[in-house]
Amino acid sequence: MKSKIQLILGTVIFISLFGCNGLNKTHVTERYYLVAVDVRENTSLGYSVNDDNSSFVDVVAECVYSVGFDDKYIIAKQHPANNREITNYFIVPIYKEFTYSPEKDVVGPLTLEQFNTQREEFGISNSVTFTTEIEDLK
Repeated sequence: MKSKIQLILGTVIFISLFGCNGLNKTHVTERYYLVAVDVRENTSLGYSVNDDNSSFVDVVAECVYSVGFDDKYIIAKQHPANNREITNYFIVPIYKEFTYSPEKDVVGPLTLEQFNTQREEFGISNSVTFTTEIEDLK
């Protein structure tokens, strides 16, 4: 547990020290944001670890280009390392209360077929769509 907290704090300190100049964020829901440091290709799904929403830990690494959500889950599409030949899918449980491990129950990376199967198993309605998209990263 101690090493996990140290890892999170190290990430927060790194982002706080080096990410301030080019931090771009778009609120998704609750403490979750699309976060890009310096360039849009670095966009990840981040979890805010402080009250002013200036420091984040990655829940889904770059390059996240599309998300949607309901009251329990965020669904996300990602091109790993900005490789647009590959699309990974993720299911992210939404933590309503603060947690030190927002990434712990993330399901993914998944293929489209695996995503559709998991989506059904989790009871995520087909009405939950990818409503936020970064067009130039698709």
